[in-house]
Amino acid sequence: MSTLIHPVAPQRGRWTDWLFSFGWLRFALYLMVLHTLMPSLFANARHVLDYMDDHTFHHLELANKITVLEYHQLPAWNPFFCGGNVGLAGPEDSFYAPDTLLRWFFDVGMARHLTVLLGLFLGAEGTFRLARATGSSGLASLSAALIMLTNSVIMPLWITNGFFNFTLGFGLLPWVCWCLLMGVDKPAYRYLGGFFFAWIFTHAGTYPAPYTLLVVGFLTFSMALMKRNEGDRAWLTPFVSATVLGVVFVLLALAKFVPLMLFLKQFSRTWAVIEQHPAPTIFSNFTGGYIPILVLAGLAPVLRDRWGAVFALGAGLFFVLAMGDFDPLSPYHLLKQLPLFKQLRSPERHVILVIQFLVLGAARTITLVEDAIAQSVPWALGASSLSVLPRSLRIGAVALGTACAAGIFAPKYVQMVKQSAPSYASVQYSFEPARHMQQPFRQQRGNRRDGHVFPAMHAGSLACITGIPVPQSRLLRGDLQAEEYPLDPALATVRRVYWSPNAITLDVTARRATRVLINQNYHRYWRSREGTVVSHQGLLAVNVPAGQHRVTLRFVDWPSYIAASISLLTLLGLLGLLARYAWTYLLELARPFGSKNTSKPNR
Repeated sequence: MSTLIHPVAPQRGRWTDWLFSFGWLRFALYLMVLHTLMPSLFANARHVLDYMDDHTFHHLELANKITVLEYHQLPAWNPFFCGGNVGLAGPEDSFYAPDTLLRWFFDVGMARHLTVLLGLFLGAEGTFRLARATGSSGLASLSAALIMLTNSVIMPLWITNGFFNFTLGFGLLPWVCWCLLMGVDKPAYRYLGGFFFAWIFTHAGTYPAPYTLLVVGFLTFSMALMKRNEGDRAWLTPFVSATVLGVVFVLLALAKFVPLMLFLKQFSRTWAVIEQHPAPTIFSNFTGGYIPILVLAGLAPVLRDRWGAVFALGAGLFFVLAMGDFDPLSPYHLLKQLPLFKQLRSPERHVILVIQFLVLGAARTITLVEDAIAQSVPWALGASSLSVLPRSLRIGAVALGTACAAGIFAPKYVQMVKQSAPSYASVQYSFEPARHMQQPFRQQRGNRRDGHVFPAMHAGSLACITGIPVPQSRLLRGDLQAEEYPLDPALATVRRVYWSPNAITLDVTARRATRVLINQNYHRYWRSREGTVVSHQGLLAVNVPAGQHRVTLRFVDWPSYIAASISLLTLLGLLGLLARYAWTYLLELARPFGSKNTSKPNR
């Protein structure tokens, strides 16, 4: 067993380690706590939150679902949004994320409820596993998981605003870290970590993905320092784990990464405000029930615990990052000079990482207290160690340590839950779901605050909200009799034959060469074999020659399709590896039975 993963030998006889090893019990606790704090999440399953950003994300996910299930196309183009905009390439798009399957099999509103549950559960369980991997006891690890589950600093605000990509993305972050640690000794975890990292990125991980990159880098260097004296170049193993994890992440996420980078290169985020927050402002997030967490996390390095020191250093680093651009040499200002980080804003969001490191550090202190009290019993009885005591005394000593540790944590956690309750109670699903209508597609003036209703009735909303300014033609109209029409009605007639998000077929009869306009924004990936696709003052248009023509316009994003093919091949390769590992595991399980069958019978 690696001394890196378990720097302190676990206390024998911890009954809580056995008890909390049952996953069903942990998930039952998570569910009970969530149902108590946020009952609205379990009611009105198809309803939408009040805040307009939730409506926008609902719109994007519903548009993807309609494009795939009704038109059997990849959602490369979204005609329902802003007069037509990119789909897969958009920063807020989450089509390639595994949780897209939830939206295929359930109503989008219900799937978004499930996404919140999934994100919170994964965040709690990932924290539990990460704490256990760094040597914390079952009780301390569960304590850390429950704190992450119910923290009121940022998570309720993200849920209320509909930022479920943050809820799920930051819920997956501890899983990536756990796989990074486990991958030091077991290569299979490196591939799994790359999968989780790619999931974060593809689920609109505009912030969770860069933050995860920072945490992985920090932990990799920290582990290398801890292994520097182990010999045989042991300090390289964390870098090997991180490298394999990173390569798998890049290959799996390429389907999203390539179109996103091309999009951001063309339309970068405009954000000129210098964001900075004084230290007291950031520290004000940690009041009430969080003060004991700060104290416990601060005690771990004082008690010379290696992982406690790492977690304290990590909390401090991300606390400084949360302060923002307060100086030209501040970490946040330097970070913003890098290509992948220059478009980030809201540095206070780093507080979620501060909490993550604090709860892990607090878990280390709780573990040390739990073990120290148990070890004090043989000292008081004049015995050399706990192992020489009778079984009943050993059990009693461990129970005493557990009870004392639980006594330290439980009252403060109750105080924290009471502090969190008003924030979680503010999450209300009060908007009724949109009604679905089957009708020919047409653009409408729309409503920027209720974008979720338009894909449901096969209509586009010209009024919209985008995080990055994209061009929108001034010629877009929401009151046209036909969405496709000739520039000069005297020269041609146009009739729609077929319409889908990525392909439009028209019958055009032109007396002489003319231009046909489509009531959508122009994009360079639109193609047509008949005529030439052009931009008419930002409007999608095609120049057609004289005569009768069947014109088919298609949105063809070859870079995205090639990248998606590479990601698909990588996923198939990982599934093959998974099958191999599973087969090897089954053979190992069956080996004892095989040895019995091959033994010679008694005569």
